[in-house]
Formats: sequence, C-alpha cells, structure tokens
Amino acid sequence: MRLSEKGQALLKKYKLFQKLDVMAYVLAAMSFVFLGNIPLMIVIVVAVIVSEIKIYTCPHCKGGLDCRRRIKEDTVCPRCGKQIFKIH
Repeated sequence: MRLSEKGQALLKKYKLFQKLDVMAYVLAAMSFVFLGNIPLMIVIVVAVIVSEIKIYTCPHCKGGLDCRRRIKEDTVCPRCGKQIFKIH
C-alpha cells in the first residue's frame, strides 16, 4: 500500500500538525496547573481549535474534514466527493 504524492504531502502536514497540537495542549495544561493562568489556557485552546479548522480541509473544495479521519486508506471528501487520499 502506497499513498499518492498528494496524499503523502497531506499526511506529512497532518502528522506535523498533530505533534504541534499535542504540544500546545500540554502547554495549556501547564499554564493552568503551574501558573493558574486560566485566560492563557483559554487562548491556547481556542488557537489550537481554530488552527485545526484551518488545517483539516479538503484540498479540492476547501470544505472542513473530520480530524479523526483515517488517512492510510482511500478517502473521499464528504462534501465534493473527490478523492483526498488514494492508495496505489
């Protein structure tokens, strides 16, 4: 099983974002637990949610995708029906 080139590029982008996402949530938790700074925690969580909405989009129609979507299989956009990830 092998992803197409466009699928590999999207997979690389999604995996990088997932790592940054986890680090941001850890930072938010640390700001709440150690600093007791609730406004900073809220700002970090809102920034992560907004960036998730921007990152997880269909490359064809720019419609939003579910960030829990499986990547290692043939996947089509629920809105436009075009192929997002195609396995060769």
